[in-house]
Amino acid sequence: MTMRTLLSTFTRLLDRGLNKEVFDNLRNLLMCALLLAAGTDALRSGDSLFLGLFGSWLAGWGLITLAGALMLLNMCDGLRRLASLRYHLSLQLLLCLLYVAMALRVVEIVWNFRAP
Repeated sequence: MTMRTLLSTFTRLLDRGLNKEVFDNLRNLLMCALLLAAGTDALRSGDSLFLGLFGSWLAGWGLITLAGALMLLNMCDGLRRLASLRYHLSLQLLLCLLYVAMALRVVEIVWNFRAP
């Protein structure tokens, strides 16, 4: 492939909304990772939350469940969109690994900010 064909393919993908799709998917992933971090931090802290109505155990597991469900939904959407591309299996595997690595890293970052 020449540089000209690569550039025309990239331009065609941008015209179809590649930029918006990538940033929407990344934004959703980061929001899910932040919810996951908040849930795990609630489990670690042990404080009562929501004006004492819920213990940290219930709120933590609720946030972790919500984050996991939303992350799975977002990942399935990304995998479905990648299925129409040429090297979809390798791209899908790369996307799964990227999701897990980014989610774990965001959790670590949030824990480090909350550490005394």
